[in-house]
Amino acid sequence: MNCGPGGKPELHERLPNTRETESRSRSERSVAGDFSGKDRNHHRGDTARMAARILLPVLLVLCLGAVATGLYERVCGDAQPRKQDNETPQQIPPDPSKRAARWLIMMRNAAYGWADTPNAILALQLANDTWFNKQDLSSQLSVKQMQIELLSKIARRGFHLKDVPTGELSHYVLALTATCQNPRNFYGHNLLEAIDRALFHFPTAEFNNFYQFSQGVLAICGAGAPVKPRLIKDLAKGQQADGGYPFGVDATAMSILALSCAEKQRIHKHDKDEIKRVFGKAVNYLRIQQRPDGSFGNQHNTGLAVQAMIAANLEPATWRCPDALTTLTRTQHQDGSFGQFFQTTVQVLPALAGKTYADVNRIMCEMAPIMDEDEESFLMTEYDLYDPEEEPNHYVSNMTVQYTIHSDFHPNVSASIEITVPSNTSFIDIMDLAAERDERFRYEAPDTKWGHYVSAIGEVTEDHDEKRYWTIMLDPDISIDEGIDHFIPDDGDHVIFRYRKYD
Repeated sequence: MNCGPGGKPELHERLPNTRETESRSRSERSVAGDFSGKDRNHHRGDTARMAARILLPVLLVLCLGAVATGLYERVCGDAQPRKQDNETPQQIPPDPSKRAARWLIMMRNAAYGWADTPNAILALQLANDTWFNKQDLSSQLSVKQMQIELLSKIARRGFHLKDVPTGELSHYVLALTATCQNPRNFYGHNLLEAIDRALFHFPTAEFNNFYQFSQGVLAICGAGAPVKPRLIKDLAKGQQADGGYPFGVDATAMSILALSCAEKQRIHKHDKDEIKRVFGKAVNYLRIQQRPDGSFGNQHNTGLAVQAMIAANLEPATWRCPDALTTLTRTQHQDGSFGQFFQTTVQVLPALAGKTYADVNRIMCEMAPIMDEDEESFLMTEYDLYDPEEEPNHYVSNMTVQYTIHSDFHPNVSASIEITVPSNTSFIDIMDLAAERDERFRYEAPDTKWGHYVSAIGEVTEDHDEKRYWTIMLDPDISIDEGIDHFIPDDGDHVIFRYRKYD
């Protein structure tokens, strides 16, 4: 007996059918002269059918047990589910991850996309890192549809990446990275730079919770770019006393995934110690949220929390891994979905495969070859986001700009800094670098249909009642008509942001 597809038993020794039994009975009667063979023949047929009714359920249970054991071993190692008193052991449905993947494939639309194409692709690729390959036309069409969707979103916003929601952009970056594409040069767009800039300005009206923030950090880290120390500091500042984040289990689980990725990078010991401190508090918070049945809330919460615990690399028995899986798979529908909800299923699927969103940077592209041999896989090349501390690029000319802030009404608000950047750098990037070096230059700039509008620098915010505003100009008193997104200073320019009154 073997366990076939879906955990169904296969019998190599076939049970006798009626025709075989009758033929054998006639032969026996002719040799032995037994005139009661007909009765024995019916008896044998009844016995065979009774044996089938008894054996098949037993074999099915054995096969389901083998599937359950395989799932436990894949995700939980040697840990076994706890048995409660007077409780019948729960059976895990056959091949839960494969059934969930099949359901996702069935939900694909005529354009080979989904309601949330990047999340579906990310889940399928994590569950099976050879899903996207040259031999599978359907998976290639799905990835192409994802590219079309993202290009369409960028085009609808006037080709300004800053106008694409950061959480949404992070989904795309993770899925692009998982399918071995370069998010730093997506048809000429640097997706990582856009996320990094949004993280720098966090929080804003549209980007203001730590689930999105952690997802952005994870997208940058998963793509192989360094996680800057200020991002770790922001995660530390946002962490509550109990180790969690606002929005509870989901936000805390996503922070664990981001920190588990960042911790593996080559970073300064001080930053690594900070990661461990924040990481440890978040993991303890999540363990406290686990319920007696092993879940962390609903299916959606539990799927992400299981991913976080896997990424935390804890001993599975310490967070009751088998109990969490048993409770989770118990809710799987016959069609393979979880609650027939798309977003829940894509979040649960990686966990059932023993994978997490933090594994994206460890998917080996050669396992799913999609590039020509003469193409360079960006995952094999280290690269960085722009860092003002690194050595100048000798192939790009640099410029030095003096940047000053001054208030006509606050004697203590006056500071100046020199910034060296590549030529043709927009002033908003210069402001970002200045703010990163000196907190006095931190600013707020709401995003409007005309671009970013500077409403506050340091502790000084515009005052509509008093008609006091921040104004950008070139020294000594030359007005600048362009916004900070499009204004590109020249080498040696002195740019001043002055807080003044307009009559």
